[in-house]
Amino acid sequence: MSPTTTLNQLTSSLSEAEQQRLQQGEVVLIGEEGIYAVLSIVTASLETVWNVLTAYEAFPDFLPSVVACRILERRENRILVERKDRRKIGWLPIKVKIVTENVETFHDRIDYRMVEGTLDHMHGNWQLVPYEGIQGHTGTLLMQKITAKANMGPLQPYFYEVFETGLIETMTDLRTEMEQR
Repeated sequence: MSPTTTLNQLTSSLSEAEQQRLQQGEVVLIGEEGIYAVLSIVTASLETVWNVLTAYEAFPDFLPSVVACRILERRENRILVERKDRRKIGWLPIKVKIVTENVETFHDRIDYRMVEGTLDHMHGNWQLVPYEGIQGHTGTLLMQKITAKANMGPLQPYFYEVFETGLIETMTDLRTEMEQR
């Protein structure tokens, strides 16, 4: 996508209210029951956004729910990453361990899928799109699409609630790190 693409062109599929929230600096979450899109405007260069998103082993430094993250294997643009997260459903702590295969398309997108972990299923992608905003300001639209399933029995609604909150918190924390670099 051309760096002269406008933010309005990129977000034309969003409702007017969602576009407004996004332009006001909010993280926008769309979807339900394990199928989501998360969007955020990042006032940082495409290179900075990419560098933070691919700093897998540094995730515990700026993503509070990540307690450990390490690269297990790297082959060209395919990276196996082991990640351990900790969250809570009310008073009940939830520990999640996943290994993802990440396929990086330099400065454009990262496709990922869980190859091992405590969830039943997870896959998605990150997309980075440079844009030109109002009065010539530029930035990066960061989008994550994710599908995740976990059989939690009677706690299933809480799983989705915690997962959705986690998506918003992660995007917010990533954006903060990207804009501080």
